[in-house]
Amino acid sequence: MKLSGLGVWNLYFLAKFALYLRGDIAFDWLFNAAFFAFLLLSINSHILTRIKNGLSVILAVVLLYHDSWLPPISRLLKQVANLQEFSIGYFLEIAARMISIDLLLGVFILVLVYWYSAKWLRYTSITVLGFAYIYWFSTTPITITDTNHPVVVKNKVATQVPVNVTSSALTGTPEQQLKMFYQQQAKLKTQFADTFQGEQFDVVVLNICSLANADLNAIGVKPSNLFKNFDILFSDFNSATSYSGPAAIRLLRASCGQTNQDLLFKPVDEQCHLFNNLAKLGYNSSVAMNHDGHFDDFIGLINQYGGVSASKLDFSEFSPSQYGFDGKPIYSDKEVLLDWLDKQPNSSQPRALYYNTISLHDGNQLAGRGRMNSLQSYPTRQQQLFNDINLFIDELENQGRNVLLVVVPEHGAALAGDKLQFAGLREIPSPSIVSVPTAVKFIGPNVKNRELREVTETMSYFSLSELISNAVKSDVFSGATPIDRLLDNTQSITKVAENQDTVMMYIKGEPYIQLDGGEWTRYPSN
Repeated sequence: MKLSGLGVWNLYFLAKFALYLRGDIAFDWLFNAAFFAFLLLSINSHILTRIKNGLSVILAVVLLYHDSWLPPISRLLKQVANLQEFSIGYFLEIAARMISIDLLLGVFILVLVYWYSAKWLRYTSITVLGFAYIYWFSTTPITITDTNHPVVVKNKVATQVPVNVTSSALTGTPEQQLKMFYQQQAKLKTQFADTFQGEQFDVVVLNICSLANADLNAIGVKPSNLFKNFDILFSDFNSATSYSGPAAIRLLRASCGQTNQDLLFKPVDEQCHLFNNLAKLGYNSSVAMNHDGHFDDFIGLINQYGGVSASKLDFSEFSPSQYGFDGKPIYSDKEVLLDWLDKQPNSSQPRALYYNTISLHDGNQLAGRGRMNSLQSYPTRQQQLFNDINLFIDELENQGRNVLLVVVPEHGAALAGDKLQFAGLREIPSPSIVSVPTAVKFIGPNVKNRELREVTETMSYFSLSELISNAVKSDVFSGATPIDRLLDNTQSITKVAENQDTVMMYIKGEPYIQLDGGEWTRYPSN
């Protein structure tokens, strides 16, 4: 056994170096160096050489997948049951998104350059230098500093009470900063009043799957125009995750500070449950959705961990308006919301609704039409959804009741994709996926609606709970309390988001990610 040059395998490493420096993949230096050493081994036995070559191809594919931003194989295995529900058409659509013409052209050029220069360039030596450079590049330390930013409402600074955690309070290594963030968030709990201090009101929360600022930008829609008939717009609301189940749990537990991913699936104090706090005030709470909630046991998750009681939903009166990526029916938001409204008793008791819609989910197909790329159909579906919401608002106004309406997306759709994730992939909770527009509207005979108030700094679910609590403690629905007053004790926080084994956190004002407990890496911009 002896050592030899890498030959054509140099192309593999050179391509990975280029992809790493572009931010398209990660690069596990130790694993790649071990594979490099394995390839250098030259075996005299013809049979063993063939075995080694076959094993090298397998290891190369596995290592490339390991270095990619695709979900770990272990996580995919856990999702086999969900993946089996994908339709063939949706699988083909996803496969088409993964093909990059630029990448194919780049590989073609690299192969040509190697083919014509291999005779006079020592590529194995160049690969060794590449390893040395990557090692130096990847070990540059991260210096952590940050500054606190005030909450901006339009062009004025809102009065603040320090009830939330600001980025200036966080220092140290990324791990220390993350730990301190969660420690401080654990101290936060909304203190609801025992009774209404003014006129009572209904609370309606519309939880929208797959709607981020980046998605609206991709289809040429400004959030401020979309929510122009609302009162408050949190234009940089942090959904804190990029998956539906965890997002819904975080929203339903808005009355406490943000927790890490694991704690979402453990019991919490009842005071953390937003709808439990409303029930103590006499609210009659209900749950409605435009889907059956079966995928990934969504309805089971919100029942068990969200503090709400969602019974089996009856869609027998409705016809599908869309079909999901799994072929299951999705119903009209207008019909489901108006049906809920029609079935509410004519009572003075305040009512609270949690509504979940997947009308914008990736892979949806419009009923009664030919198959369409779900990215192409997104503008049509988005427009229809908000037409339905605005019609629902008209009906709420016609009833003459006081209503606090909150529209909060679960996460984005990743319409455009980026260097790390192709369009539709949400494994990493990137800023473009978790930065969602969240709007609040006050409806009532005496409410004095004025122009939209836009809060431009990062806000959290806890901010929504505080706002609802402030409305209970004020007399905003009589017109005696300005709506601006409800923002007095809201404050921006550091943007932290999590999926299973994946964390995104802002450091020095820039997004960094940690995958599977590894090193922190800056999330590249497009």
